[in-house]
Amino acid sequence: MSKIVSFLKSLTRPVLDHYPELRDAITWDEHVAAGLRLELKHCPICKSNFRDHRYASFASIRIGKGFPSAQPFLDAIKKHEWDALMKHQSGKQDPDNAEACVIGCPIGGLAVLLVHTPFEPWDYASIDFCEVLKPEEGNAVEKQLAGRWRPLDMARVSPAG
Repeated sequence: MSKIVSFLKSLTRPVLDHYPELRDAITWDEHVAAGLRLELKHCPICKSNFRDHRYASFASIRIGKGFPSAQPFLDAIKKHEWDALMKHQSGKQDPDNAEACVIGCPIGGLAVLLVHTPFEPWDYASIDFCEVLKPEEGNAVEKQLAGRWRPLDMARVSPAG
């Protein structure tokens, strides 16, 4: 078991009974996917569970006192300035605590989210913004995210699934 998995398991042990999906998360990607499923409850596009859905994180920033203003990052999300947004990848000295993510629905369509990354891995009350993109905007974003997509459906990443 990797050090990060051991660390996450030790942190989340007290809450695993309340969030059984987190018990099966082994990698960080699986942990994030479980958190997104817990927070959203259903797909913002098709309103169903997350079977065959995917997600991608594509920009991040550190928000808080003592850090540069997050306003350009937030404006880029709301104005759909994807090229400007993708340049935000700080996390060099301090870990970022806000991410722009996209959820891809198998029936078609993308939703963009602003996720305030929690310090505690089990605290997923953190989605500050969610917008379903128009098809033409979704197509432009999808092209930029090649190779970054991760399964959102735990059954697709679980050895038992």
